[in-house]
Amino acid sequence: MKPEKPELLAPAGGMEAFVAAVENGADAVYLGARAFSARGYASNFSEKELEEAIDYAHLRGVKVYVTVNTLLKEEEVESALKMLSCLREIGTDAVIVQDLGLIFLAGKYLPDLPLHASTQMTLHNSEGVEFVKKLGIERAVLARESSLEDIKRIKERTGTEIEIFVHGALCISYSGQCLLSSLIGGRSGNRGFCAQPCRKKYRLYCEGKPIKTTGSYLLSPKDLNTSSGLGALIEAGIESFKIEGRMKRPEYVAGVVRIYRSLIDRYIENPEGYSVSEDEQEILIQLFNRGFTQGYLFENPRWELMSRGNPHNRGVPAGTVTGYDRRANRIRIKLSRSLRLGDGIMVENAETRPEDKGKIVSSMYTGKGPVYSAGAGDTVEIPFDSRAPAGSTVYRTHDKKLMDSLKKESEFVSLRPKIPVFITATLASGRPVRLEVKDRDSNAVIIESGYLVEKAEKQPTSKEQIEKQLSKLGNTLFEAAELHVTMEGDIFIPVGQLNELRTKAIEQLENLRISRWKRKPFDTLQFCESGEIAGQEAGTIRDNNPMRPVLSVSVYSLDGLQAALAGGADRVYFGEGLFRRPETAGQKEDSAQGHETVFEKAVTETQKAGKNIYFSTPKVVKDSEMKSVEKTFSRVRELGADGVVISNLGTLNLAKAGKIPFIADSPLNVFNSRTFALLLQEGAQMAVISPELTLEELKSVASYGPAECIVHGRLELMESEHCLIGGLPGSDKGQCNGPCRSGKFTLVDEKNYEFPLLLDSECRMHLLNSRSLCMLEYVPEILKSGISSLRVETLGMENQDEIRRITRAYRNVIDAYLETGKQGHENCEKLGKGFTTGHYFRGVQ
Repeated sequence: MKPEKPELLAPAGGMEAFVAAVENGADAVYLGARAFSARGYASNFSEKELEEAIDYAHLRGVKVYVTVNTLLKEEEVESALKMLSCLREIGTDAVIVQDLGLIFLAGKYLPDLPLHASTQMTLHNSEGVEFVKKLGIERAVLARESSLEDIKRIKERTGTEIEIFVHGALCISYSGQCLLSSLIGGRSGNRGFCAQPCRKKYRLYCEGKPIKTTGSYLLSPKDLNTSSGLGALIEAGIESFKIEGRMKRPEYVAGVVRIYRSLIDRYIENPEGYSVSEDEQEILIQLFNRGFTQGYLFENPRWELMSRGNPHNRGVPAGTVTGYDRRANRIRIKLSRSLRLGDGIMVENAETRPEDKGKIVSSMYTGKGPVYSAGAGDTVEIPFDSRAPAGSTVYRTHDKKLMDSLKKESEFVSLRPKIPVFITATLASGRPVRLEVKDRDSNAVIIESGYLVEKAEKQPTSKEQIEKQLSKLGNTLFEAAELHVTMEGDIFIPVGQLNELRTKAIEQLENLRISRWKRKPFDTLQFCESGEIAGQEAGTIRDNNPMRPVLSVSVYSLDGLQAALAGGADRVYFGEGLFRRPETAGQKEDSAQGHETVFEKAVTETQKAGKNIYFSTPKVVKDSEMKSVEKTFSRVRELGADGVVISNLGTLNLAKAGKIPFIADSPLNVFNSRTFALLLQEGAQMAVISPELTLEELKSVASYGPAECIVHGRLELMESEHCLIGGLPGSDKGQCNGPCRSGKFTLVDEKNYEFPLLLDSECRMHLLNSRSLCMLEYVPEILKSGISSLRVETLGMENQDEIRRITRAYRNVIDAYLETGKQGHENCEKLGKGFTTGHYFRGVQ
């Protein structure tokens, strides 16, 4: 029995790439509108272009998914919903979304519009997929960090359609959880404007001492290429195979789609004989690569995941540097592959900036003078502005002949098979010709000629002649799979009449294949007319006498908890055991005593102080790790803690089912009042607002319910499945020896900013901001916004006195404001130097 054929889903950043995807065999194409797309730097599609693209695809039996996969600010929600309404009407097959609030609104107002959960939603466990399924999500694009076993388990437990990436660029962070570009430069990946700081140089330090690394691009992953393992993914029953690349050239889209189309079809036809040819692998390498990896699908690749030596396209090796002519400024290369004018090259170890190591070959010389091309074994000289040591590898990063071929074939040659149609014609003297044309998608056209069939007086029209004319579908997208002609008696009909009738029927079939996907507008769209998206949908605005604001402190040890309580915290979030710390003999003893005593002490001391305690849970919890969360829930019940802090939709769903009180943390990306209200409706006692909002934007959300914002501490910039420390080249790929326990690690960027690195209990890497947030002087303004809780985050702090002093400073400011309505005497300078106000005043794109 043949396995089910998965959908091949291709990217398109513009119309040329879209056509290339369709004509090279994609089953579906995903693309972005000009607004609310996670690839804001792509050219994307206007409203008119979207409809043209959808019609083009539907005529050819291809689906179109439109990405509206950014987080939405309060004032954007209504516009985004109107866009979805428009996309629905023009026949979009599905919309790929990230924002929880938009998902809820689309389900309510546009219930017949299919929704797919973007990878930006960080879905990585069964409970999370179940949660969005209840909201109306039909398909989940799983986190790229999911293994094949993870995927199988999620698919088996949820029955939801699954989409995974099979080729293209990888992010070092879990998608939807990266604030690196946002906090460094104000360009948010959650808003479609990632500046890719992960592709920059970094240095690794331990306890202030540099650690030697192979290469400096320590956060730059290789590109995904699953071609060799495609069979296992097909056998797993995954519904959709997605190619990354909306920022790539049309020729790249054409080439990659064409190869994956062939590979999928090849496996379905003959699983035992499946293989990837050398030519196919070379084309994939030539089109674009930073080195290839299969990601986490089949094993944890550790250091082999990374492209630390070069964050750019490296193409294919094309030769070796043998010398440099200073007088002519030419580099001498002995070729191992052919090279032509118009090709691009990159010279390893060139004495220049990485971005200047490449160039387009505009002239090339051999001993015979200028040449257009040269082959393997030839020695050529090429003008080049900088030297490179002899023996350096030269890569061909752009193959002009290949690119020209892909471009030409995409424009003039379609690899799509003709669409089979079934034609039935009935002809009788004195009556119109009745012609029916239908396809395999149940589209059928029946028309009658205006011409009345004549009785043959001399030479009748034969059945063969009629069949010949009706089957002439020429340059159309169709071919006659079956043809049935019924004739009564000897008749005569001119060939021109048959041709005209056939042409009209095909035109009507084309129109039907397009129009059947259009949807009628709703009679009224309340959200367009009332303008009450925020007010009516988010709930009732709180009155002018809100609850007394709470000071919350996140801590990660019993000592930290005691310091926070001593400083005046009202509530502590207790994360003992979530993160690894450098080991000492004493800590090993504590570990041997078990965590249970620590948690019991934490609850006892907090309750004795008359305060509240919530247990923190991880941001990423795969199905195989969910027992640890269930154990935390059991501790809440057994010890009488006040609840848990939730950071992903899976643990939220589990807490709700188990009736465990919970607070929804900032990784759930609350950007607007609708998302905020949804989390409260799902049972959250309070929700933490995204740190990417400004103070003004925060006000528009916080007035609708109990909200918390982070006012102090190092914000987490990313969480990565890749452990940079344990994944250094040269370390054992199989068993980690725990180098993270040897001291405190930091990453240092090219501007000498230091970013602390932490490892959690599952060896995932967490990168913290180089500067600590401090909003001490602005506490009155924040409280006026309607915020119910201010939070001090102590992640990365180990000095207990520092935790106590910071907590006390915020306690004093809050109390002073509540008592006098004034600021008080505390300020950030008293706490130290180098603080930031984050996005409270600058915001993100």
